[in-house]
Amino acid sequence: MTSVLLIYPFFIPRRDRSVFRFPPLGISYIAASLQKAGHDAHLIDCTFLDRKEALKKALAVKADVVGIYCMVTMLDECLWFAEQLRAQSQLLVAGGPLPTCDPEPFLEHFDVVVRGEGEQTMLELLRAYEGAADLNTVAGIVYKKEADLIFTPERSFAKNLDRIPFPARELLPNESYIRFGRKKYGYSITTVMSTRGCPFRCEFCSNVVFGGSYRERSPE
Repeated sequence: MTSVLLIYPFFIPRRDRSVFRFPPLGISYIAASLQKAGHDAHLIDCTFLDRKEALKKALAVKADVVGIYCMVTMLDECLWFAEQLRAQSQLLVAGGPLPTCDPEPFLEHFDVVVRGEGEQTMLELLRAYEGAADLNTVAGIVYKKEADLIFTPERSFAKNLDRIPFPARELLPNESYIRFGRKKYGYSITTVMSTRGCPFRCEFCSNVVFGGSYRERSPE
């Protein structure tokens, strides 16, 4: 059983005025899929932590594999975690919108970049890691082999969202989100995801980068 640590590297800015704080469900879906497959999955959501606390938690896990989420606003923190955990981790994986859009720079710091949806890709990546198999058998990733950049075939979108386990919310700092909601809005609040993608094609949105899909969970 492989120990996997997933990190959402968002730290609240010093001059933060935002009233929005929502749990990172994307990375929580990946954690749930790993748990279902029997892996020892850990998740660190840095939203209510400082860097020192977050790093202490990350090092304490002593995970074999570390996956770090990244978008443009989290780039510095993502690379910082990779640098801090490099010596302890056997496999460093980057995922999220920015690595999907521009994977090459991340391979200066990470072993593998996961492009697009990560649930099935992470499961196959871990199987390859455990079996010492060639990474070119895993669709939806980018990695370096000597000096060459290897893009494996793109992974198709998950068609049946009902087969994906609900996010591992028990790994999130739920009490902190509840307190934040009550302070800002007067009541606690959370999010659910009933669809993936979007039927529209706004120029500023990463939905187009991910292929412009739109899929729904069943009402049940």
